[in-house]
Amino acid sequence: MRVKMKNDQYRRVRGGKAVMLDVFCKKCGDTKVLWYQKDGPGPLIRCYFNRISAPPELAKLQKDAKIKVPEDAPKLVCPTCSTVLGVPMRHSDGRLAFRLRREFVHKKRSKDVGY
Repeated sequence: MRVKMKNDQYRRVRGGKAVMLDVFCKKCGDTKVLWYQKDGPGPLIRCYFNRISAPPELAKLQKDAKIKVPEDAPKLVCPTCSTVLGVPMRHSDGRLAFRLRREFVHKKRSKDVGY
């Protein structure tokens, strides 16, 4: 699966630099949870729905018409150990995201071109 990096207003505001990250569950031994485009510098605090590239069930959250408020979205849960890794939220710019529980996730720069 090849994914084209998203180059929109949010990326330009953050300086135009972006990297693809593999996000893992720290609790159960590094289960890969999602593939994410991180724009700009700084720690990974939240994962915006429109930046999630894989797995497909999380990537399609950005286009789900049923999700209008954060309460309509599922929590981000590790598929192996069922630990809650993030909760849905709305950022001040209006985008929906998962607010990460940073003590339970870690990230690595992705070497893959797909999930």
